[in-house]
Amino acid sequence: MAVNYAYLLVLYSLLCLADEGTNFTVSVAEDAKIETAIVSLPRLLGTEKAELPCAMMEGDPYGRFFVSNNCTILVVRPLDWSVQSEYLLKLLVGGQEHTDNHVVRIRVNVKNVLGYPPVYNETCGTPVNPRGNQTGEFLFSFSLSIEAETTDGDVIFFEKGISKPLERWDMDDHKVIITEENNCEVRLAIGIHSFNDIANVLEIWDVLERDDDWKVTSCQAETALQPELSVVLLDNRNWPYLQQLQVSIPQAMEKLQHPRVVFYLSLDFPAKSKTLYRCKFPKLRHPLSLSISRRRQETLSIRHLQTLTVDFNPIGCAPERYGLLCNQNCICKNGARCHGFNGACKCTDAWQGVACDIPKPGVSATTTPSDPSDVYISANLTVHCKVHHVKATKLSLRLPNGSEIVRKNSSRLDQTLLNIQPRDNGPYMCKVWDAYGKVFNATVVLDIAKCPPNRKGEFCDETCDCLRGVTCDWRSGCVCSAGWTGTRCQATCPNGTYGERCREECRCRNGASCSPSDGRCTCAAGWYGWQCDVPCPKYRHGLRCQQVCTCKNNATCHNMDGTCTCVAPWTGKNCDQVEEQDQAMRLEPLLEIFVPIGAVIILAACVGVILYKKMHLCGVQAGQDDETEAFLEMEQVEADLAQTVRPGWLSRWGKTRRHLTLGKLVDMGMFGQVMEAKLKTHAGDITVAAKAVRRRDIQCYRNFYREAAILVAVHEDQHHDNIRSNIIQLLGFINESTHKYILMEYASNGNLLRLLRQARRQDGPQSLPRHLRYAVHIARALQELQRLALTHRDVAARNVLITAHHVAKLADFGQARDVYTAVQYVPDDKHGIEQSAKPKDNVKNEVFPLNWTALESLETGEYTCQSDVWSFGVLLWEIVTMGQEPRYHGNDQPTCQQLVRTLRRGIRLRRPPGCSGEMYDVMMSCWRESPPTRPGPDVVEMKLLQLRNAMITVRETTV
Repeated sequence: MAVNYAYLLVLYSLLCLADEGTNFTVSVAEDAKIETAIVSLPRLLGTEKAELPCAMMEGDPYGRFFVSNNCTILVVRPLDWSVQSEYLLKLLVGGQEHTDNHVVRIRVNVKNVLGYPPVYNETCGTPVNPRGNQTGEFLFSFSLSIEAETTDGDVIFFEKGISKPLERWDMDDHKVIITEENNCEVRLAIGIHSFNDIANVLEIWDVLERDDDWKVTSCQAETALQPELSVVLLDNRNWPYLQQLQVSIPQAMEKLQHPRVVFYLSLDFPAKSKTLYRCKFPKLRHPLSLSISRRRQETLSIRHLQTLTVDFNPIGCAPERYGLLCNQNCICKNGARCHGFNGACKCTDAWQGVACDIPKPGVSATTTPSDPSDVYISANLTVHCKVHHVKATKLSLRLPNGSEIVRKNSSRLDQTLLNIQPRDNGPYMCKVWDAYGKVFNATVVLDIAKCPPNRKGEFCDETCDCLRGVTCDWRSGCVCSAGWTGTRCQATCPNGTYGERCREECRCRNGASCSPSDGRCTCAAGWYGWQCDVPCPKYRHGLRCQQVCTCKNNATCHNMDGTCTCVAPWTGKNCDQVEEQDQAMRLEPLLEIFVPIGAVIILAACVGVILYKKMHLCGVQAGQDDETEAFLEMEQVEADLAQTVRPGWLSRWGKTRRHLTLGKLVDMGMFGQVMEAKLKTHAGDITVAAKAVRRRDIQCYRNFYREAAILVAVHEDQHHDNIRSNIIQLLGFINESTHKYILMEYASNGNLLRLLRQARRQDGPQSLPRHLRYAVHIARALQELQRLALTHRDVAARNVLITAHHVAKLADFGQARDVYTAVQYVPDDKHGIEQSAKPKDNVKNEVFPLNWTALESLETGEYTCQSDVWSFGVLLWEIVTMGQEPRYHGNDQPTCQQLVRTLRRGIRLRRPPGCSGEMYDVMMSCWRESPPTRPGPDVVEMKLLQLRNAMITVRETTV
């Protein structure tokens, strides 16, 4: 091929300048696309027509560049400023025969680009969809649910699930822009161009201007941990907001073809689990016109958009695809994981760079199995040392005990650990030396503390047996999915709660049911809205407001059942009949005579029935105070308790609601809830704990009134001393029609169970002497109850409150079971006893904390001071184990019958690790089968004092 020597002469001149210290220098951005041209040598020579033979000699070890036939240098592989920011390329120009005279050096500076390369953010790391992009699915699926009221008075419900583009969608439409950020934020801009859409937007705009707010809505996630979905309306005349849009989405207005109005949405992509957003829109002044059928040109006139819910659920893209639409190709190489959200590559140990295609010399330390969920005590594990892109002369593995395993001229070393134990924890360091004496090292740290699969506990001696495919955590047991609870995830969330661990409180109203998984409300007849707090429109009723009212002549239609309330003179079922005036006039004189007589007769009968019930149910005479009304609601209050409480207790302990200022919620359970409050007294405001019923049903009222009456009986005893007593102090009682509260002293340190579990994480077993003092306090409380012939029925750590002065007080006398999950509902016909041996009380729907209840109470339903002593023994077990849940070996969740058979065989709670023999003897004495052989509370107190003093003495001697 002929060579243009004139051009070579020019190149030679330039080469001479380069040899004198002047090099060609060019710059290229690290995010340059493949086949981007960065420099053309013919242009440097003053013409673009020259064809010079060029070849790369050195300076490009990883093949980032390519020299074309016309001596143009192209980018052929992704650049990465963090790996290499500068390349010194050496090119041969003119053929091999002129090597010494035709060498050109070009310095390529790689410019750092903000936000590039994309970051592999685990927060929005999505799953991989094995079906790939064959079905055309998005990275996520979402469903829209809309409730709206039309101008015709109808309520429409629309729900649509979308996981891939619809047929009528134009995915190349320039009116929509979607961007993704490294911080998992999704930004969506929608341009509004059509006249009809602009008219609707202007109506929303009119509402927003009244509120002096540009934001259309802020859609809140169901869980507080998720960020909001923000929807903003922008006008092209509002420059501050348009500038903000231009920063978020560069050149947004040009890409959207300069729309009149822009909807701008932003949210953090919910990658790990599905997220439900609820959006509420402002009230409209004028109806919105929405097109429901373009072919038929049908429109719908919306008076108010009541609710919009958006449900996001990540699906994932194929391994080689990424992006919200799964339409972008991944560039990851050498087994790297491609991030489904932004395409970032997660390299293996041997590779680096944007595409993980640049060798990374060194050594890696890995384990098999590599998944932490598969690494547990008693399993086998192998530590791997592997050399990458290095010629190794020596390879070693240093173990946590200091020993070292060495291999000569080897590129791999594997060490298997059999039956791993916590003693194997620590760093395992892989180290390699190459032929030039350079040293590389890598470390993997083992922290083995987990039990084998389906096992839990400090000694891995407890079985999980989780249901519904959930995982078993070696510390906390079954990790229930949203909507499920219980030790094995066997039960749905209690009524009124939902979500993970049932921590969220349902907001459904008017008798609506709440989905335990996501809190969705299923409205009862007559209501709609996301909280079921919106009644049906004027002429609609029934489920989802789909029934048309038949009421006429301005009658009012009941939103639930559609019954009509007529306006005179109309009558009849549909208020379409005229009332007969003459018949009414004939009946009027008779009504004037008989109505007063009938009213007197009915009133006398009611009074007689009430007095009869009072005398027979309460054992008191007519004319006494209204505390008898409270006893009428207590179907299961014992007769001896009714005799203990002297008449007039409501008036003596009564307070009024206006003197009470409620504060934050302190605790909530199945039947009761406790709030911190301020009570006005003659001595000033005092802080109290106000306990109220959680639901207005018979069981809640039974527990509520029983607790109030017992506390009154305790405090009105002539020997009771509030200062020295270890029973929670009663301060008053509010018994109004809509407000019922038991007012007690406020224990600022919370309950003992929470205190024990906190100390287990912080202090460990050394805090046992300090917590044992609380057991002494409760033993004294049981002595006071024994003297008054009263029983508590649920002596447990959850029902012991700790005051600011670290005094333990026995509380919760109403069997409210406020905190614990390990209670079971035991119907009376399945109570494990014969019909002839049933308890005297009606125990239907009663709550039994099985693992705390005495054997005889499980069989007969009767409670005594000795049965409280049994429960006190379980309380001691809780204190020694620092708040663990008592479980009988071999049966984590027994039924009542199973537990009775277990106890009859002499099986008791196992001795906790670290528990002394003397302490366990005290527990076992409380669990004797025969109640009379159990020690009294005074004997237990004496033994505990001896044990606690011995512990303190030993500790002081040791110190």
